[in-house]
Amino acid sequence: MPTDHTPGVLPHVAVLLATHNGRRWLPEQLDSVLAQEGVEVEVFARDDASTDGTAEWLAEQAAVEPRLTVIASDGASGSAAANFYRLIQLAPADREYYAFCDQDDIWVPTKLASHVSLSTKLAADGVSSNVTSFTATGERSLVKKDFPQRRFDYLLESPGPGSTFLMSNRLVALAREYLDSAAANPLPQYHDWLLYVLARAHGWTWHIDAVPTVEYRQHDANVMGANVGARSAFSRLSLVREQWHRGQARLLARVALSVADDDHRAELERMRELVEKRNLRSRFVLAGRAKQLRRRPRDQWIIALLISTGVW
Repeated sequence: MPTDHTPGVLPHVAVLLATHNGRRWLPEQLDSVLAQEGVEVEVFARDDASTDGTAEWLAEQAAVEPRLTVIASDGASGSAAANFYRLIQLAPADREYYAFCDQDDIWVPTKLASHVSLSTKLAADGVSSNVTSFTATGERSLVKKDFPQRRFDYLLESPGPGSTFLMSNRLVALAREYLDSAAANPLPQYHDWLLYVLARAHGWTWHIDAVPTVEYRQHDANVMGANVGARSAFSRLSLVREQWHRGQARLLARVALSVADDDHRAELERMRELVEKRNLRSRFVLAGRAKQLRRRPRDQWIIALLISTGVW
């Protein structure tokens, strides 16, 4: 559990930076991380088979910046999530807090300090936040993620971009333990989703902050963009129709059960059964629980419709 800090001693945050062909954005991102106020920052970077000079640039920076450590690659991961999973397993296990870092964003100077404060005040093992998306043409918009949390929202959505996450030592230790034990099993396609599931299913507190802490760069190479606009909606509907989203929910329900505490296990087992089955009765029972599955009110009635009609 997050603890109070000794007066005069800054909280220590290990930042896990996953890179792949991000050389053009990395200087601005890394500068914003190293300039964080009110915390001790240590960056652990792992490059995933870049071909644009990213790995070389990181090595050059690490030679002159003692707060940056490059973790040697043990082979191409194949995805951003897999790269972050390896970072969780390979980074030192004794740091006070951990944070995920993408290669192309810009962090608000008080991002880590404000989230450490919230973690301590609320006894939260995970903190995330809204973000401000921006484009190369200067368009900016708020990406709102802080709708009230629901009982099982973690099965269908994450609490915001992983680049906003601050996690306690014990949460990352739980994730490391799960990853080490799940070597032969499929893992969720998004690393941030996994951490949210582990925390919530284990009965630990997660806080989603309304204050944006990340300038979220939008570009053609985004693995996961801001999820706004008609194009994004169409893409998400395609994933629903292809049963990708339901497949992830099934997987996450199994992950949740593997770490669930006694207070949550029975209800979670029932939810897993409803997600696994596709018969008419199960569909309508699950649709009736739509308010437990998504945070945003609009999304609740959309998922209820998709479940009841058999699309989801």
